[in-house]
Amino acid sequence: MRRFSRILLSVVLVSTAVVSVAVDWNATHIFNPEWTPHARFHDVVMLWLLSGMSIMALWLLWRRSTEPDIAYTVAMLVPVVFWSPFFFITIVIPGTSLKADPNEVLPTVAGIPIYPNVVVATVSVILALIGYSLYRASRSEADV
Repeated sequence: MRRFSRILLSVVLVSTAVVSVAVDWNATHIFNPEWTPHARFHDVVMLWLLSGMSIMALWLLWRRSTEPDIAYTVAMLVPVVFWSPFFFITIVIPGTSLKADPNEVLPTVAGIPIYPNVVVATVSVILALIGYSLYRASRSEADV
């Protein structure tokens, strides 16, 4: 179970970094002429930080350690901390939007708009929490 937990957390870490760079490295974000140069700068800094944190979490997760709790906790927290703002930033900061393009037509379910980035955030957070829970469960089994 611990190995599956490590693999699951690794998949979430890698996909979080890769998907974020892939989605932002285009004309809707970093190369968007409507964005100010400083806004583009901040997006690239965020992507660099996310990629670096993901690499550090992977290193912690896969190295030999006498304190695996730290590795699994960090590996869970990196994606959870990164994706969590997708659930509340538009409420906390007026004028922000989950849509990269204001003209984007979103799919709806029962009249509720479905934001693809929120779907990715939800799946990533859930998988990170499952991966961490599996690790914790494997620790509990080892203690018995």
